[in-house]
Amino acid sequence: MLLPSPFRPRINTANDAPQVRLEREGRDEIRRITQAVERVPWSVSLTQILWTAGPVTLLGAWGGYLLGYGKEPTFENYIFFISYTVITGVAGIIANIAHNLTSSRRYDRTEAKIERVIDTVPELILATRNLIVESLEGDARRREAAAMLLRKQDLAPEGVELAALELLDDRDAARIISQIDVYRRIGLHARIRDINSLNREWLDPQFNELSELAPEAIGLLRERFEGRAPDLHKGVPRDENFIERVLAAIEQDNDLLMTLQDVEEMLILAFELISGRKIPLLNFEYRGRWKLARTLDNLEHARSRYRIRQATGLSRLKALTIYLAESGTLVEDAASGLRAEVLLQRSTQAMDALAEQVTHLAIAVGEGDREHRTVLRARADILTNAIRLYKTVTNAYDQVGRSHAVFLKMSKRWENITSQMSDSATRLRVGPGRRGLRIQEKTIALDDEAKAEVCKHIADHLEESRIKRVDSEIAYQARETVLRVGVDKAKAMAIEIALALEPHIHLSRPAVQRAINGSNAAYFGQLEPNQSAAAKAALGSAMVREIDDDLSRTAESLAIALVRHYRVELEPRAIEFLRDTFGAREATLNMLSNYQPADHHPISYLSNRPPMIQTANRDWYRALVLARRVLDDD
Repeated sequence: MLLPSPFRPRINTANDAPQVRLEREGRDEIRRITQAVERVPWSVSLTQILWTAGPVTLLGAWGGYLLGYGKEPTFENYIFFISYTVITGVAGIIANIAHNLTSSRRYDRTEAKIERVIDTVPELILATRNLIVESLEGDARRREAAAMLLRKQDLAPEGVELAALELLDDRDAARIISQIDVYRRIGLHARIRDINSLNREWLDPQFNELSELAPEAIGLLRERFEGRAPDLHKGVPRDENFIERVLAAIEQDNDLLMTLQDVEEMLILAFELISGRKIPLLNFEYRGRWKLARTLDNLEHARSRYRIRQATGLSRLKALTIYLAESGTLVEDAASGLRAEVLLQRSTQAMDALAEQVTHLAIAVGEGDREHRTVLRARADILTNAIRLYKTVTNAYDQVGRSHAVFLKMSKRWENITSQMSDSATRLRVGPGRRGLRIQEKTIALDDEAKAEVCKHIADHLEESRIKRVDSEIAYQARETVLRVGVDKAKAMAIEIALALEPHIHLSRPAVQRAINGSNAAYFGQLEPNQSAAAKAALGSAMVREIDDDLSRTAESLAIALVRHYRVELEPRAIEFLRDTFGAREATLNMLSNYQPADHHPISYLSNRPPMIQTANRDWYRALVLARRVLDDD
């Protein structure tokens, strides 16, 4: 009698039906996208041919003969027209069959490209996250890994305990937080409050101590301690201004301006849009007097450009900090959630230490210690790149002042024009109609044809870059594979995604960047390596449908701009519209409605002053000059 092998895979019939349904839905999604650009259904083509070669031709021939000769066609003419119709119809059908036979290969190639992109992009996201953790060292690596764990909506209590242990290095605290997560899963909030009251006094100091080092990770851990987990419907907050950094890397041909976090965000955005994500966009629109309309467009463009410029300085500073962290300098912590002043302080301290290290190495090499020559060259290259990035920081903050001046100029021009008109010409219009000042809602999305074009572009790059699967190093069986990708290829992929999306959603426009930055990304935690492309397509489509687009903050920002920048009164009907349509808070809107522009001087929008950026330290350049002199002499 043969006993069943303990290593033989069990047949789980309970999960077979959902898996088959998932595969079918994903396959239908891929086929629908492919057919949008490569194939017209046979029934439609046949109907078109029969209709055109049949009744249309006969009616056209009969009408033409009647108009030309003034009488109906003879019997012989009918025979001619019918024979002509039959011959042309058969020829059309044969031509269509030949076209379908010859184009089937192109259809299959397009379908294969779409499948490859849907199959590869989610695994590239996982591979990029591994690169992010791999680029860090020591405690910074542990903290970043813990933050990635805590972002998972479906993380088990054991995973919560592991993340807490990585962050706090305290087994008792980690065990308590995991117990809270167990109670959260079954809804026992009374027990959560009991545990909080007993342990808050000794856990809060630990949270406060680490909040300066890893504010985002500690914030996620605090939420777990309070009994809250990431909400699937709210999505995952995006890394701010990632699009601007990717576009800057393209424009300046310098991928150091882009971080690996930006690569991850760009991959997520691409998979969201391919899966059917629709991101709302709100802005002002005026239709009426052309002079007022043009002034509003100029002011809105200046306001958008200024907000992007404000974020650019912090964006460049973050790129510098992360580069120094990835290069193994004194800056070892990821830059997520840190203020500009903290980033600047850490960056300059790290560059001072790096310059000092380069100086000592150069002196040692100059005195004959050739063993450190390779190290000196590497550290000098890092310092060179860091100085280049530091210059982009100073240039970015210089641009803030210029864009601020343009914004104030456009605001003054709008104020001068509107002061000459009645209040009815500039008040916010709600309800039916298209004229006047209105809040316009648009959608950032890809239709099926655009999805296919984007997938073809990305698939061509995947083919050129030769990104392949390799056997997992920790798998017990060779059937499990992972994608292996380097930093350069990952950043090149983010650039290609931006280039592929630009013609369809116009990523370079400030309003589009603001809308995407203001939205939360879909949660793709259920996607796993070695799932089929069809399963990933179905799961991706389901996950983007779970996202609830929260426009309340965006609507409140528009209301603030309307009152303070455009000097337009917020009427009760407009308050009701913003509250009911976009979910804006009524208390905030009522406070804005009491704002009187005449009682306030024009606000300097530079009230949130950027950090004081000094010129590059001369010691950095001296260290480089000394290093180059020593290396050139050898």
